[in-house]
Amino acid sequence: MKSYKLVVLTLFLVLVSVTAFPGISAKAAINNKPGDIIITNSTSSSGIVGHSGIYITDTTILHTSGWKSEPYPTVLTESQWHSRYEKSKVVRSSSSTLGKNAANKAIYYFKGKKITYKITSGPTNIASTYCSELVWYSYYKAGKTFKTRNSSGSFYQPTSPTPYNFIDKFNVSHNGFTFIDNSW
Repeated sequence: MKSYKLVVLTLFLVLVSVTAFPGISAKAAINNKPGDIIITNSTSSSGIVGHSGIYITDTTILHTSGWKSEPYPTVLTESQWHSRYEKSKVVRSSSSTLGKNAANKAIYYFKGKKITYKITSGPTNIASTYCSELVWYSYYKAGKTFKTRNSSGSFYQPTSPTPYNFIDKFNVSHNGFTFIDNSW
């Protein structure tokens, strides 16, 4: 009987906390880490292009959207990200050191910088940048070249990384990443 009461009490507390704090989503309840890569298909292109960002702390994400109100790389809280981008997936490097280094490189090269949004080829040139290039470059400067798979199955360095390169199941495992959240 005591365990039943404990279960009911726990469920009640969870329900109360979810309704008392509506800005906190179930996605935000995941224990994210610096360097985690977040990808969404909830974009103005109806998911055709996707969008990505990198966690720079446990609860903040650095991204660049190209919106006129955000012409440069910007930091969003998890709640801001999830209220803007309803559906997201998260991948994490199997090396926490690499993830932290990538987050630090993202901060160093992009946070607070006036780098304009522009999709270009050549991901090592950040005179301008776009969302997945920002993530790719952060890992590149941390010592990881995130490679992608072509139609013949071989891996190569992309000339223009896309958000979906980060969540292709073959790319994820080939590059030493795992899914933390794999549901839209």
